[in-house]
Amino acid sequence: MSDALRPVDAQAYRLAMRRTAASVAVITTAHDGRIHGMTATAMTSVSVDPPTLLVVVNRTTRTHPFIQKSGRFAVNVLAQGQEEIARRFAAGVENQFEGVAYDLRSAEVPIIAGTVATFVCIATEAIDVATHTIFIGEVEEAYHTDLPPLLYHDGRFVDLA
Repeated sequence: MSDALRPVDAQAYRLAMRRTAASVAVITTAHDGRIHGMTATAMTSVSVDPPTLLVVVNRTTRTHPFIQKSGRFAVNVLAQGQEEIARRFAAGVENQFEGVAYDLRSAEVPIIAGTVATFVCIATEAIDVATHTIFIGEVEEAYHTDLPPLLYHDGRFVDLA
């Protein structure tokens, strides 16, 4: 093993996690006629039968109560070239969707245009772990394109190549 194992503290954990590459997604939701979203890399498939995935959301985010109250969310996996969208939803700007092409479709949660894939989900479980909630979502709708994904590695956005 390289560089010897270090005791796990918050900083060591953060630095080790930065070494893993992850897809970048914007988790979107709606409640009482208001739409909201946040940038995340903590999402993964759980099951194919039934189609199920999970997202991990910090309880201090503005998006958390929207998902909790509505019980619905979409995972919009961003494509290369959508770094500005990732930054916009990570920054906590007031009008997040300004200048972002999206569609509400039948699910009434924002589906961002030009993504690699989008999964529209009904939250079937919410599990609190430390400072976050794991929302388990049964996928109602799924869309995909052949675009290459936007990745996040070592604190910056990178291309697949």
